[in-house]
Amino acid sequence: PPMSELLTLLREYADYNLWANKRFVDRLCGAPEALLDAEVVSSFPSLRKTVLHIRDAENAWMCRLDNMPVPWPAEDSFDLEGLLRTSQRLQRMVAMTRPDILLEERTYRTLKGDEQRSPVWRMLHHCFNHSTQHRGQLITMMRGLGMDRVPGTDLVLYQRTLTA
Repeated sequence: PPMSELLTLLREYADYNLWANKRFVDRLCGAPEALLDAEVVSSFPSLRKTVLHIRDAENAWMCRLDNMPVPWPAEDSFDLEGLLRTSQRLQRMVAMTRPDILLEERTYRTLKGDEQRSPVWRMLHHCFNHSTQHRGQLITMMRGLGMDRVPGTDLVLYQRTLTA
C-alpha cells in the first residue's frame, strides 16, 4: 500500500493500543494488590509483571526508533498507570510520524545485545502486535484468577467505537 495508507493503519493501531491498554489499567487498578501479584503460570508470573512488561517493551521500541539507549525497566515504578504514559507517548510518536519515515531502516540492539536492522513500519507493527499478545495473556490470567469484568479488547470492538 502507499505509505500514507500504511501510516493511517499504524496510527489506528496506536490509538487501538492505547484504548486496549487503558481498558486493562482501568480494570486492574481497582483490583486488590494480592490479586495483581498472585503467581500464575504464563510468560510472566503475575498480572502486574505482565502489564509492566508491556510498558517496558513499548518503551524499548520507542527508544530504538529514536536511536536512544533502552532502559530496562522503563521506570522504577510498579504502578500500572505507567503503561498508559508509555502508550500515550507511543501514540504521539506515531501521530507525528511522516509517511516517508516508515521505510527508513533503523539499526538497534536486542536486550541480549544482538544487532538488528528493520524498517520503522515493521518495528511499530511488531510493537503493537507484541502488546496484543500479552493482553491476551492478561485475559487468560484474569479468568484463571476468577476475576470478573474482564475487558474486551478485540480490535473489532475498538473499530466499532470509531463508527458509533
